[in-house]
Amino acid sequence: MANVNQSQFNKSRLDKFLLVLNLPPVLKDLTKKDFASRDNNVVIEDSLQFSVYGSVIPTVTVPAIEQGYAGQHYKLSSNTRPAYPNVKVNFTIDNKFNNYWVIYKWLDMLNDEKFSQYNGKDYTNKITPADYQADMTLYAKDEYDNNIVKFTYTKAFPVGLGEISFNYRTAGEIETTFEYAFSQLLVELL
Repeated sequence: MANVNQSQFNKSRLDKFLLVLNLPPVLKDLTKKDFASRDNNVVIEDSLQFSVYGSVIPTVTVPAIEQGYAGQHYKLSSNTRPAYPNVKVNFTIDNKFNNYWVIYKWLDMLNDEKFSQYNGKDYTNKITPADYQADMTLYAKDEYDNNIVKFTYTKAFPVGLGEISFNYRTAGEIETTFEYAFSQLLVELL
């Protein structure tokens, strides 16, 4: 048995998840590294780490198919994976709204708030789907804050940004959600 610092049967661990976004090419020109350079036309690249909670890993399926033979049915693997459902992520908004702003600008690039078209501020530029997609990486962490599993969502892009419900009578941080679509899920033990 491996040498571990806790019981294998300890179910009260406080495991955590950290979501790290890569910016798609269409947003890379808007990036700044300085948190002091807040601007409506800027995305702060260092705000792309989200401490997330809730359901963040979709169901992985390889469905069975039925094959009839001699009056009975046998099940065989279809050897295919259907499209993954979108993933909804719950996250805490940072105190300057920088992480919220990144998702908002990404969605604004997909459908401009003023012109209601893709990349509305520069519609002369030919942009492919690969230009607005990026890989997202979710790290599962153990109770000692070590990365233990890496989930990579390929060709991901946001499809929704949740409401902000804020109340001065409630103590706590402001929380919301965003939802993203992706093509493949790759899993790696660390």
